[in-house]
Amino acid sequence: MDVFLVYLLVASATPLFLWQDRKKLAILQIPFILCMWLYVILYLSFDLSMLTHIILGSIFVANVIFAHVAAFMIFTGHAFNKAKKI
Repeated sequence: MDVFLVYLLVASATPLFLWQDRKKLAILQIPFILCMWLYVILYLSFDLSMLTHIILGSIFVANVIFAHVAAFMIFTGHAFNKAKKI
């Protein structure tokens, strides 16, 4: 659960980092983040069915992958753009 919360916080901050360079991508990620927060609230409050765990867990995994790709684009995208110009 600790790792889940750490990823939740990192993924929640990702649109802030994307906002200047890729606004559409940042806006696209917001519904996934909301689903992740909903998953945490439901997980802590209710007894979820297996189907709910699978659906919301899949959204969580997709958002973690999305956050990692976005972080890669943020931190290495400028270096690749500079290399193309040279």
